[in-house]
Amino acid sequence: MIERKAFVLTSQWSDSDRYPLQYYCTSDSGTIVLKFDTESFVFFAETEKLKNNYQSKFSKKDLTLKAFDGTQVSAIYCQKSSDFFNLKKELSNSGIRTFENDIWPTDRFLMERFIYGAISIKGESVKDEDSEVFINPKVVAATYEPVFTICSLDIETGVDGSLYSIGLHISGQKEKSIVYMLSHEDRVESNELEFFSNEKKLLVKFMHDFYIINPDIIIGWHVIGFDLKFLENKCFSLGMKLNISRDKSEIRIDEKKGSGFFANITGRVVVDGPPAFRSAFYQFKNFKLETVASSLLGVGKDIASDGGKVSEIERRFKEDKIALAKYNLLDCKLVTNVFNKVELIQFLVARVKVSGLLIDRQGISAAALDHVLLPKLHRKGFVAPNSSELERDENSSGGMVIEPEVGLHENVAVFDFKSLYPSVIRTFFIDPYSRVRQNSNPVLTPAGISFSSSEHLLPDIIKGLLGEREQAKIDSNHSLNMAIKILMNSFYGLMGSFRCRFYHADLPRAITETGHWLLKQSIDFFENLNLKVLYGDTDSLFIQLPSGDESFATDLCVKANDFLIRLVKEEFRVDSHLELEFEKIYSKIFFSTVRGSEAGAKKKYVGLYKGELNFTGMEYVRSDWTDLAKKFQYDLFKNYFVGESVEEYVKGFVVSLNNGDMDNLLFITKKLSKAPEDYVKNIPPHVKAALLIDHRGPYRLKEVTYSQTTSGPLPKGMESDNFDYSYYIDKQIKPLADQVLLTMGTSFESISLGDQLTLF
Repeated sequence: MIERKAFVLTSQWSDSDRYPLQYYCTSDSGTIVLKFDTESFVFFAETEKLKNNYQSKFSKKDLTLKAFDGTQVSAIYCQKSSDFFNLKKELSNSGIRTFENDIWPTDRFLMERFIYGAISIKGESVKDEDSEVFINPKVVAATYEPVFTICSLDIETGVDGSLYSIGLHISGQKEKSIVYMLSHEDRVESNELEFFSNEKKLLVKFMHDFYIINPDIIIGWHVIGFDLKFLENKCFSLGMKLNISRDKSEIRIDEKKGSGFFANITGRVVVDGPPAFRSAFYQFKNFKLETVASSLLGVGKDIASDGGKVSEIERRFKEDKIALAKYNLLDCKLVTNVFNKVELIQFLVARVKVSGLLIDRQGISAAALDHVLLPKLHRKGFVAPNSSELERDENSSGGMVIEPEVGLHENVAVFDFKSLYPSVIRTFFIDPYSRVRQNSNPVLTPAGISFSSSEHLLPDIIKGLLGEREQAKIDSNHSLNMAIKILMNSFYGLMGSFRCRFYHADLPRAITETGHWLLKQSIDFFENLNLKVLYGDTDSLFIQLPSGDESFATDLCVKANDFLIRLVKEEFRVDSHLELEFEKIYSKIFFSTVRGSEAGAKKKYVGLYKGELNFTGMEYVRSDWTDLAKKFQYDLFKNYFVGESVEEYVKGFVVSLNNGDMDNLLFITKKLSKAPEDYVKNIPPHVKAALLIDHRGPYRLKEVTYSQTTSGPLPKGMESDNFDYSYYIDKQIKPLADQVLLTMGTSFESISLGDQLTLF
């Protein structure tokens, strides 16, 4: 009997395989493959109707499980996916309700064993080339920290569709760098560079070496939709298959409308840079590798993405292949380094540990709730509905927003409810199971909805997660801290989502209306102390204090929490897990209006905190505004908060703009939803600029950086000395200036018309 600990990378089900259920794992001893022929497709159906109509058409087992409405159910077992889909349809057509018929066996196998990535394996194994294979082993959840072999992959291509080179940078358990490059001969230039006389030879050697390197994870920048897709197409055109899976099977690249590209590579995980960074809530001016690397590492690419990138790659391929190889490899290393800088792989592993979903399925939040909740629900004697068959009611009201008091204010304290919605769930025992069992020791929420205080699941799950999160903070484990936060915050949204099998209108309504009640009670508390509430939004309140004394704000927070604890206990007879936290005091804060209105804008303000300007929701922190606008807005508030003349600053800024002093700040970056030439009816300015770019090659231009000139929009790199300053004044400066000027009883037009010569 052999014992191993491992981390699950990928899963698969195949009717054509003798062992249809398979998992590929990484371990200290290498690749481990788990194969099972003992598992089936399992779902549930109404017991009574099955007895009357379908006694011998399938394998079933009568259980003590029931649906939320009390209907007794039986478990249905199918050995093949075709039987599974046919039977689901047949039962539905016969009016027999089924439950959980949308859970795939690969997911159910892990969730019912409470496996969250790390796995303990016991059984007999055999060697299969570079893998250790276990047949029907015993597996249980484990504690294990994987060390991956990671391959950063990047390709360079020609304007004629040729594959110029493939670069690899290997890190983790192995260290290696190599570039495979097209040339006029076959030769090894160095340990890091090999030349090949045609594309087919290049690809054959690449796939041969890739199998030996045997990476667990492939990373890159747009690596799925561009690099791997290009290689897949190139292999097809050469009569080959891109076989870089662990079992040497052909990879498959799929595109889902609105969701991007997905890679199916048996035994290996692909992590694409831009979506992975977005999932970790990183924000940059744009998600070009050049921008992200410069921001995180202080270094950029060897060839800038603006201007003559295409022509420089062509030149290097023809005249200096070693320089092109250097550029190719540098891009690979930049991706490795930005991933390492923010510990992105560690973050994805942490998400597996708290959600149970494998790395390549992170982001499917409904599946995460299934993994966390379904096994516990089954052990309570219940099954859940199919996610597509729920009756849908109206959406919940969402978080409460108090319109901000527009203008400038001093000494404003910010108080936040810590993990508001998870804390509401925990305090009032809100979850799908406690709703069903609401008659057992019932508790009423402020919305008048009843839940069981003794029969519940999600509150205890949240309690455990909060404990883990506090420990993660103590350990400075940012990845685990963030992973837990994302999962907990998803619970409310999921229970109110029409895509979730646990949806019921009472769940989100109970949570949001409790949040409203808490905010209102907190407002009453502060106002009874003669303190002014300037703004509130879902879980936060902005309170004007008599001074900037932080000790006063801290004591105030303690009193507010004592008040809420007593109130919740008196009115609902439950112990409060709600906690108001004092975050900071802005010495000055400005609340903006909704553009074109006098109403205050939610989540849009700028505050002065310890001498630093903090922008929220303002143009300064938005990627679709020019650096000119950001500089203007930042300096505008810097002057405004220290009492300098705003009017004089605005006038001086416009004079400098018209003098050409800020020409380097006039560029606008916008995304292209399709190829520039596909725009026919309406051609916006950024598309007009894109149509002027010499963009040759196999991949689509996805964004363009341009400036507005008197000749029209021009892409960056096409030098121009005729910028349309009036455009920038009208579209970028005037609206930002008026945010402040209108609250002062004047406007941009007033000061410009009053002093035309000075302004223009």
